[in-house]
Amino acid sequence: MRQTIRQARNEMTDASTEATTGVYADIGVALGSNTSLSVNLGREVSRIDSILGSNSIANQRMTSSQTALTGMGSQAQKLMDQLVALRGNTDSNSIALSRQLATSTLSSVIASANVMVNGEYLFAGTNTDVQPMTDNSSTTNAAIQTALGTYATSKGVTIDKLTGAQIKDFITTQVEPMFTTDASWASWSSASDQNMTSRISNTDVVETSTNSNSTGMRYLALATSVTNALMSTTPALSQDAMSAVTDQAISYSRQAIDGLNNQASQLGLSQARLSDANTALNAQKTILNTNIGDLTGVDPYEASTKVNNLQTQLETAYTIVSKIQQLSLVNYL
Repeated sequence: MRQTIRQARNEMTDASTEATTGVYADIGVALGSNTSLSVNLGREVSRIDSILGSNSIANQRMTSSQTALTGMGSQAQKLMDQLVALRGNTDSNSIALSRQLATSTLSSVIASANVMVNGEYLFAGTNTDVQPMTDNSSTTNAAIQTALGTYATSKGVTIDKLTGAQIKDFITTQVEPMFTTDASWASWSSASDQNMTSRISNTDVVETSTNSNSTGMRYLALATSVTNALMSTTPALSQDAMSAVTDQAISYSRQAIDGLNNQASQLGLSQARLSDANTALNAQKTILNTNIGDLTGVDPYEASTKVNNLQTQLETAYTIVSKIQQLSLVNYL
């Protein structure tokens, strides 16, 4: 009788577990040779969950980068609008306003480029633990003004006598390379040219970050430096030369906007591919979970019925045991 009770209690424990969880209490016993199939399916679901988790982090990184790039683009647009309004205007207040806006634009861009998410710099490429951008404007602007004096001397004139064509030549041949060549840009950016990549599915690997070595950021820094360094020379540039400076700054601002938009577009393409990959992975996960359920699942109603039957059996067994324990030979003497 005790063995019967012990067996019934064990069976009721298993049945209660199955009624609660909806799966076999002992999958190995229930499935036998199919246990390995269940394990393999479960392992595949875990692998998909791992990819989905990684994709979530990558998407957060790209979304934050998109937000920063949008802000940089807006700053570049404001600077370009101000420079367009300045063209042909030699009013000192207007020039000062343009220079102030150039300074604040550069500060804002550098702050955005140095944003961290989950302990990683967004615009550092693969150098995620290194702050990507440094404000090197003071040194660069001083170097530009020194180079301008040397250039004017080589032309046999003073700075205020330089023509618009000469200033344009100076900017494109001497100032622009300070930002477009990697050796010079290294004083501004410590980012890697190599962006982070993520495996977003079994077969797809995409770039999920960007970096501050991009054309957009270089040209935006160039536009602000041209504005600040060449609109504050001593002596001041002629109106023709000042117009040339303004035109070049406008051109660089426009190229900066185009470059930033291109960066955002590349991230957008990666986000679209990641979204498609997540959709496919979730569909695979649903199918796998359905197969696992077919293998390991039990009928909750049947399990509950079994629990009730076993409980009845146990109560009956306990009643019998109780009555046996109450029997006494004295009652029959």
